[in-house]
Amino acid sequence: MTGHPVSEAEEVIKYVFGNSDLLEIALTHSSCINEDSIGKDYERLEFLGDAVLELVTREYLLTEYPDESEGDLTRRKIRIVQRGNLSTHGRRMGLDRLAHVGRGFVSSGSAVESIAADIVESLIGAIYIDSGLQSAKEFITREILELSIDTGPLPDARSQLQEYCQAKGVRLPEYRITGRKGPDHSPIFTVTVSIAGKEAGTGTGLTRKTAREKAAEKALEKLERMV
Repeated sequence: MTGHPVSEAEEVIKYVFGNSDLLEIALTHSSCINEDSIGKDYERLEFLGDAVLELVTREYLLTEYPDESEGDLTRRKIRIVQRGNLSTHGRRMGLDRLAHVGRGFVSSGSAVESIAADIVESLIGAIYIDSGLQSAKEFITREILELSIDTGPLPDARSQLQEYCQAKGVRLPEYRITGRKGPDHSPIFTVTVSIAGKEAGTGTGLTRKTAREKAAEKALEKLERMV
């Protein structure tokens, strides 16, 4: 990860900046601050880019999947904007290689993955400031959305919640029955799912399986707001 000409970065992302300073900031890791007279890093642009990515992804999914429920759309959105996916696309473009980092930066596998995801979002924010939503939308659609859409069946909520926990390196979800009501021949079950010892969602259903699935859906919706 070293310095680079602006033109190389613009060629990689297929976008030419009107304000090249924005591109420099979008590629500058916080480890550079106070080194080589650099005073700005990409964190503020990353903050903005995260919001723009959310908006564009939601709109794209509404168009691509007009008949899907809010829950299914949410699960698809989580898979797209989660850091693992952003890191994959960032490294595909070579953004980790183009990043400006300080002498104290420790280049581990996880650090490279993190910086690649960060820069995807900071570039989105930079493009948005440089020339508006349409340009940012074109970049997001070309470099992320069109390469992330899975045309196969959407995995069930429990499987996706397990994938999320595995990706984060936390304990797998734990489900427990927390309620049962109604007659014996047609009971209604309530199930609560916990992640790392904390309650994450509750669901009800006519079977334990359905209640567990609903609980997982609620947990994913909660996690979606934290992604």
